[in-house]
Amino acid sequence: MSFTFCLLLAEAQSLPSNEGERARYSVQIDVKKAYISGICGMLFEDGKLKASVVNEFGLSAMDFEYNPQKDKVKIINIIKKLDHWYIKRVLKRDLRILLHNLEHGIYKHENAKYEITYIFQPLQPIIEEATDNGNTN
Repeated sequence: MSFTFCLLLAEAQSLPSNEGERARYSVQIDVKKAYISGICGMLFEDGKLKASVVNEFGLSAMDFEYNPQKDKVKIINIIKKLDHWYIKRVLKRDLRILLHNLEHGIYKHENAKYEITYIFQPLQPIIEEATDNGNTN
């Protein structure tokens, strides 16, 4: 007999801060005339938080890194419509604030000046996955 099971954690997910930790969030970024929605996957690796936002079609909207020692966000890759220095400057500032909010369990950030709302809701994390291929002990 073969079976697979997953244990899910019911409590709120924290921002990854230790090597190898991962987190997943549903993402909604609303601007005046458009929005981006999808999933953000985060991984803490090499002393940095690395994240990728992917839309519903599986296309990468944005990849970024957060260096907690320097308290800086670096945009690695971004969709063409948002690839302008002035937009990236606002995004970096807002993402830094949002990441600080996420550390404290606050899943929303509003930039009133530019009318941008960021919502990152934690998805159920998968804690452990095990497979039994019929071995009995």
